[in-house]
Amino acid sequence: MPVCFPEHALVALENGAVSFCHYENPRFGGPQPPSWMDPALLRALVYNARESGVALTFLLGGHQPPTALKRELSRIPHNLIVPWALREIYPGAMLVATSEDRNEFASLPSNWSRNLVLRAGRRDLPQLAALFQSLAGKFGRLSLHLTGIEYFTDTDLETYACELAAISASLKRLYTEGERLEVNVLTDRMFLKVRRNCDAGEKHVTVAPDGRCFICPAFLSENAAPIGCFDPEQGFVTAIPATLAFERAPLCTRCEAWHCKRCAWLSHKLTGEYNVPSQQQCRLAHIEREASRQLLLNLGRIEPFGRLPRIVELNYDDPLELIGRDPPVFAVDQSGDPML
Repeated sequence: MPVCFPEHALVALENGAVSFCHYENPRFGGPQPPSWMDPALLRALVYNARESGVALTFLLGGHQPPTALKRELSRIPHNLIVPWALREIYPGAMLVATSEDRNEFASLPSNWSRNLVLRAGRRDLPQLAALFQSLAGKFGRLSLHLTGIEYFTDTDLETYACELAAISASLKRLYTEGERLEVNVLTDRMFLKVRRNCDAGEKHVTVAPDGRCFICPAFLSENAAPIGCFDPEQGFVTAIPATLAFERAPLCTRCEAWHCKRCAWLSHKLTGEYNVPSQQQCRLAHIEREASRQLLLNLGRIEPFGRLPRIVELNYDDPLELIGRDPPVFAVDQSGDPML
């Protein structure tokens, strides 16, 4: 396997690390005591990252790491992702919350700089706007990640669109009052000039507590085959699947939902291919894009949004519809004229 230099490495310090995205980690919150990364391996990883410029993000489960691991963490600047149970111990970390924590949302201090992840499943869809309101004032950036997407129905998608509209109305009111905050599924697309996807396996890899490397934490949680390992002597020795490359994605290369995560794990789970997204992924991304477009229009001259270019309206909600379209019209501008 070749030696590679990823831009970023997600490091699970224990097998029960919290999930912060679409996947579930069955070991998180389990009765078994944590199995921690060996301090010598972490020391080598930190040294390699410092020398090669690899950014590090560490994932914790429901426990604080041992003193030996804390010592190694202190040797390099890093990001930390922690579950709700560790919110008071690591106030500067990215905090992962779920709807099950909602009764304790009020306990979070007012903090317009906190980076907060909210994981929500199908049953939470009708309550998304209410959950947002419960967290308002507690974050500077909210990253909403939906779970169980593979089971979403047309009704679920309609509910999601309605809840995003309600959250957009709340955002407009907050912006009018001078607050500045972000919600990934609504505000990210406004500022993009090029596509911005997850890029798991391409720009970043995940390191397991035993040093094995995976495309992302979802594959680690499922005990999938690793793509390599971190070797204390050589560094990151991995073989990235060629089919992960964006250029190998026939649907995605024609799509204008630039903020779509293009989740390799979810695609592989539902279609058997890393680069062939499921219908649920595509439709969700287009619902979010349209909600972003409408929000930007409704914000009008509020700064800095008044200086942002408008987002064109698309005439499809699944890139599969573009196959065989002649001429390849995929969007309309504000006057309704087609754009090629």
